[in-house]
Amino acid sequence: MRYDPKEAVKHVVHDYVYLVVAGTDTQRPLDHPFNHYAERTFHTHCRAFGDFFSDKNDSRDLYARHFTRGQFIRTFTIWDEWRGHIDKHLMHLTTGRITNRVPWTGEPNQHILKEFRAAWDDFLADLQDDLKPLFAQELEQHRKSYPKYPI
Repeated sequence: MRYDPKEAVKHVVHDYVYLVVAGTDTQRPLDHPFNHYAERTFHTHCRAFGDFFSDKNDSRDLYARHFTRGQFIRTFTIWDEWRGHIDKHLMHLTTGRITNRVPWTGEPNQHILKEFRAAWDDFLADLQDDLKPLFAQELEQHRKSYPKYPI
């Protein structure tokens, strides 16, 4: 690890907050194009946090285990089931969009959000002691900005 985790806290919290905000908005009856924006934002942050909580080891990336007392790895059953589909059909312009036979209804979003929120709660519980107040402070600032969201 070539960075100070304390300097990364605000970035981790920021992206988690937008995962929750956008994921929550995918469950609301938003008009187009706002439903589209919410879902794409949600999936982008899911992809980032899927890697953040993984056992990957790219020196350019932040990982949950850099912030926790022990090795912290989580898997996401529902996200992992849909990640490839979302990658091919929603995140990139691929020929798979033409040949796709699996419809995307958005229904899995609520379950994916639940998976990431549970992992986040576990992550906060396992934080290194010196990082706990930094995460708490960042989260509190965002809660004030988004009082109608379960941050």
